[in-house]
Amino acid sequence: MAGEFIVTKTNHVSFQNLQAITNLQFRAWSEFLNTRSLVAYALSTPVVLCIDQLTALYTTATDTSENNIRSFSFVVPGGRTIRVTEHDFNRVLHFPTENLVPDPTTEEIHAFFTLIRSQQPNFFVGEFLKHYLRKPWNFFFHTLIHVFTAKLTNLHGIPLFLQKIGFAIANNRHINIGRLVIDQVILCMGPLDERTGMDDVLCFYPRFLQLILNDVLTDDERETFADEETMECMRMKSNAITALIRKNHFPGVPTVLTDYLRTVPIPLLPPGE
Repeated sequence: MAGEFIVTKTNHVSFQNLQAITNLQFRAWSEFLNTRSLVAYALSTPVVLCIDQLTALYTTATDTSENNIRSFSFVVPGGRTIRVTEHDFNRVLHFPTENLVPDPTTEEIHAFFTLIRSQQPNFFVGEFLKHYLRKPWNFFFHTLIHVFTAKLTNLHGIPLFLQKIGFAIANNRHINIGRLVIDQVILCMGPLDERTGMDDVLCFYPRFLQLILNDVLTDDERETFADEETMECMRMKSNAITALIRKNHFPGVPTVLTDYLRTVPIPLLPPGE
């Protein structure tokens, strides 16, 4: 590695102190996401980041996808090669693992954003924009963007893979979320020779990767990193929630829930809707 290993400020833990959210509707949506959604564990689980472990992974990992299974492999001190697959992401991050169904189609995604009353003038673009949504759905995707994307800028855009995850959560559809996430991890890594030849190596998805490392490393392998530097993972802050609460885009547009969300025993709709 030619330059510095930098852990990016991405892959946040969702906001945890629900009692600090004064808006009861936002508190309800946070409770749903953190405790009842398909991605609750991935959203809400903090972890201490072990820099040497992440460096070993990120500076040796290669794309080893085959037979329609997405995966990467990396080498730990001692020489063992570890292969991490989409199934490992599903298992470690507690995504659905059984009876998986296909990803939503483009038509289903467009119908979903129509249902939740997106006011975006042009649906036929690569990204939907969360600020065209009513406040609760804006907050919903605001949380997912901070947790699941590698975005450092343009935090309004909802990329296609996250549209699929959002659709799955809102409809309780058990798609292969691990595949969507590991795809993004591999994409952010890029080819090994390009990554290790850069002036600085940027580590994306550090929290998810650390949770994977905690699962796959043996005790002896962890011992080789015993004196390493650590840091806290990123966490969503309350000021962003406060800013969203203050905004009132499209006050005449109702908040509409999916059929599944209407069955959730948490008051996701504001009084009177």
